[in-house]
Amino acid sequence: MIVVFGALEVGSGFSYVVLVPVTIFMIGFFIVPLALSGRAKVQVRDGILSAGKQELPVTQITSISALDRDETRLRLGPQADPAAHTVVRGWIGTSVMVRLANPNPVPYWVVSSRRPEELASAIKQSRTAVRAGLGPA
Repeated sequence: MIVVFGALEVGSGFSYVVLVPVTIFMIGFFIVPLALSGRAKVQVRDGILSAGKQELPVTQITSISALDRDETRLRLGPQADPAAHTVVRGWIGTSVMVRLANPNPVPYWVVSSRRPEELASAIKQSRTAVRAGLGPA
């Protein structure tokens, strides 16, 4: 909506010859980067939790908590640790918090997820399998 109003504002008083390129530029400049920024992948595979470009072996995780909207807001706001690693997409209100065995330099990760219970369960299953020797270390 903002891009449309912005293009109309910038292009007002001009012919469509100016308005069309301005609109295309504004879409490319504002919408495309926003769409690309929300493509952070979160997955648990082969004993590794991958969130964005970072990876964490599940054996380094001591506790896993699925957070609702209010808990997520607290962990990212008033109760946040500045050293924490966060992979957050602002339009996803729920998340998973994993505490690490070695809290230096990063005490915990907060990873946004539409289905935090499923992600927490997958991390727990992977950690159990690795500890039992059924998966990669």
